[in-house]
Amino acid sequence: MKLSRYLLDSLDALGIGVCEYDEQMRALCWNQTFLQLFPEDEGEIYVGEPYGDNLVRFYQRRLSPEEMPEIARHVAEGVTRHENQTQPFEFIHNGRKLRASSLRAPDGGRVRLWQRLDVESHAETAPELVLPVMDALRFIPDGASILDAKERVIAANNAFRRLYDLPKGTPVVGRTLDEIIAWCWREASPAGAWRAAISNGLRYDGVPFEIELPGQRWLRLIARHSTGGVSFFTHADITAAKRQQMELLEAQEALRRANVALAELAETDGLTGLANHRRFVARLADASARPEPLSLLMIDVDHFKTINDRFGHLVGDACLKAIAGVIAAQVTSASALVARVGGEEFGVLLGDTPIEAAEEAATAIRRALRRVPWRLLHGELTGVTVSIGLCAGEGPLDGTGLHARADEALYAAKRNGRDRIELASPPAASRRVAG
Repeated sequence: MKLSRYLLDSLDALGIGVCEYDEQMRALCWNQTFLQLFPEDEGEIYVGEPYGDNLVRFYQRRLSPEEMPEIARHVAEGVTRHENQTQPFEFIHNGRKLRASSLRAPDGGRVRLWQRLDVESHAETAPELVLPVMDALRFIPDGASILDAKERVIAANNAFRRLYDLPKGTPVVGRTLDEIIAWCWREASPAGAWRAAISNGLRYDGVPFEIELPGQRWLRLIARHSTGGVSFFTHADITAAKRQQMELLEAQEALRRANVALAELAETDGLTGLANHRRFVARLADASARPEPLSLLMIDVDHFKTINDRFGHLVGDACLKAIAGVIAAQVTSASALVARVGGEEFGVLLGDTPIEAAEEAATAIRRALRRVPWRLLHGELTGVTVSIGLCAGEGPLDGTGLHARADEALYAAKRNGRDRIELASPPAASRRVAG
């Protein structure tokens, strides 16, 4: 969606600034009133500009030198407001009080509108009207405070003192919220960048912002500014809600970890701890679709049925675990996958690996098996060997075909005497590698 020129001009006639953004928060169009309200964007904003870049200019004009190190935080919070805004809020920019509204477009984008409010009566800011408001503070159940144009407290109710754990007699009037919260944290290090949160929150009317206090306590503040510089704050304890939210997030994270563990368990062989057949097939399909070289080793334990029949399944299982450990120890590439694909058969995927390196890995596996102290598993077990079929190719490949060719090479190794490596070649013939 893109606003029509007629609509942009109509909003200009009403004195309403507008800027439209797409679903990726990039500028699409704006009107002249927008540029009048935000002169820093004149000649700078462009179609396709990310909203975050726009905010950088906005805050470069607003922040003091002391606040500039926190500009990234201000921009991030501004982007979040843009994405989630449902209610108008007010702020002062270039000496003008503006009300900002945001509408979500059907395609996921946003239309932001700004209207000047400083044409309203200044009666609300008359100093003589502040005194009755100060008298009314004690009737407000939440914490309440009034700040002057220099952001210093000029009045606060007892609920405000209780929320900030201020002992009776502790001076409040004349202090800034920053100083009061710093006093709260006097014996500990604050967990959050509360100074940036306050300085940012002070600028926007009706936009709640949160402050953390010691003891994992949280307050939500909402500001309302008058055009005369006086501001009114409400302070509410949201500790219970915040803790519930944190517990929910922790539960969601625990559930996510459990799901990851279950998914990993579903793709892990219970005996050897290697990847199982399911994970092997999925990784083969993924790796064969890539353009890099791919090598595949299919490994089968020689005479394994005899080992099981003669020494028992416990010894047979111990042999399989020992062989799995040897294969995994010889295949150390981060892109490799070692799997038990069934029974006494193993598979090794070597991504981005040429045939020569795959042959070296296969030879290293056979040599390492000769060094295993098999008699420790059973006094009469003198040795265990494997037959290996090796296949390689340049991706993208037919994963099923690659697997079939490696299996054919493995069967050739079995037929030709076992305890050997056979290399499958693209033609029907295969090249024998001496054992």
